[in-house]
Amino acid sequence: MQAGNANPGRKTGMRFGPPSGPAGRLTSLEIEAKNRSLFCRSGFVQQTQRIWYPLPFFLCHLFALLIYGSWLFEPTRALWNTLDSELFFLLNGLLANGDPWPTFWAAANTKAADIVTGLVMILFFFIFIFTGPKTLRIERLSMFGIMSGMILLSQDGGLVDLYSRIIAVVRPSPSLVLEPVYRLSELVPHIKAKDAAYSSFPGDHGIVTMIWVGCIWFFASWRWGVAATLIGALILLPRMVAGAHWLSDNMVGSSLLALLMVAWILCTPLTYYLQRLGIWVLGFILPRSWGTTQQA
Repeated sequence: MQAGNANPGRKTGMRFGPPSGPAGRLTSLEIEAKNRSLFCRSGFVQQTQRIWYPLPFFLCHLFALLIYGSWLFEPTRALWNTLDSELFFLLNGLLANGDPWPTFWAAANTKAADIVTGLVMILFFFIFIFTGPKTLRIERLSMFGIMSGMILLSQDGGLVDLYSRIIAVVRPSPSLVLEPVYRLSELVPHIKAKDAAYSSFPGDHGIVTMIWVGCIWFFASWRWGVAATLIGALILLPRMVAGAHWLSDNMVGSSLLALLMVAWILCTPLTYYLQRLGIWVLGFILPRSWGTTQQA
């Protein structure tokens, strides 16, 4: 029989206090805490995350059903058609005022402008990352990685191709259907601006923007979400001014896919484990001080 430890403050294999669970087993909460410690032993876990978000999951599907249902249901589809045409004539009519507006909107519909808007979205997220507490930077960088993966997954060759085959909607853009129309390719021929599309539904530009806005709303506070929504509206505006997309291309086609992706990626355990993995990987790359939790 071994003698008891003379120094109770010394770390040993003994557990002080009552046993954990029946027959000394660890409770589920203790197992989770132990797994968290083993998985992120570098100290980069900042807060306890929920694995499931049932209410946002339900609301995303509800909004997707209402939006797409309103577009398929004939009486409300007539309202969408009216909104589409009236907004097109309103926005495209701005080009009738002459320079500098045609030049401005033509420049805003180029590939270079797409790169600029992409950089704006990245910069916005990085401001969110680096204006918060230093100890949350690793966690927020992992959020950025999840958002980037969602956007890549939605591109050509990914979910958007499957989505397009399922919804089976092919329609030309308003600049090819409605009259009168002011075409940027005719008003400003020296700028290669996108002002038409033979298949404009869903809006690929809109899918990226909607996913970005959805991620900001999910990961950040409502103030960041409102700001992202306003920026997103400005990003989508040039295509609608030029007549390359209908309003419903973005509000129905793009938002439907974005809502489903937010629901099944962000509101399920998938994003929980992806973020845990991202935190673990970034913990070996970035300064340890970025993830140091405050000691009690």
